[in-house]
Amino acid sequence: MFTNSPLKTFLFLVLYFSLSTPIVLFAQKWNLAKESNGIKVYTRKIDGWGLKEYKAEMTVKAPFQTIIATIKDAKDRTQWSHNSIEAREIERPSKNTIYIYNKVDAPWPVSDRDNIVKYVFEYPSPNSAKIYMSAIKTHPKAPLYQGIVRVEKLKGFWAINDNKNGTISVVQQCVADPGGNIPDWLSNSAIVDNPFQTMTKFRTYVESKK
Repeated sequence: MFTNSPLKTFLFLVLYFSLSTPIVLFAQKWNLAKESNGIKVYTRKIDGWGLKEYKAEMTVKAPFQTIIATIKDAKDRTQWSHNSIEAREIERPSKNTIYIYNKVDAPWPVSDRDNIVKYVFEYPSPNSAKIYMSAIKTHPKAPLYQGIVRVEKLKGFWAINDNKNGTISVVQQCVADPGGNIPDWLSNSAIVDNPFQTMTKFRTYVESKK
């Protein structure tokens, strides 16, 4: 029996702290990498990922529902998602869960990339939304294609909030492993320029829909 023994006390403390202390992955502080035309892009290194995570922020003058509908709609995604050359919805198992296939043009000599991303829409309030993104490896409607590298590791989210002053706050945060070999210059450029260009085009697109 271990009643009131030092071993029992030790095991109790281990169990207590393992349940009460949150597990936090190592992450550096955000660094502002680019700011222009009302758009800010931050980057940081996080544990377990080769590329940095980015966070892009801006405000737009467009209806809240227009922004949500735009993110849900795959058919016009090539008009605002930077370097996207093909996008299509491949499954919608529920009203707030969508799987979207996206193919991205990469500069020579790098192979084009594609991904299948699961989007889960949550609404903490009538004027806010959190849209979670995660990649899946394959789907019957989007098998692996020859000559294209599948991005199998990606996670992030969109955060949409009505500022109640005629503007909507839009944040996109994401980290991904592009797979294959990519030159350092391209990786470093893409992690900042791609979200900046996407946010620029996204704002123009949704504001034109008013």
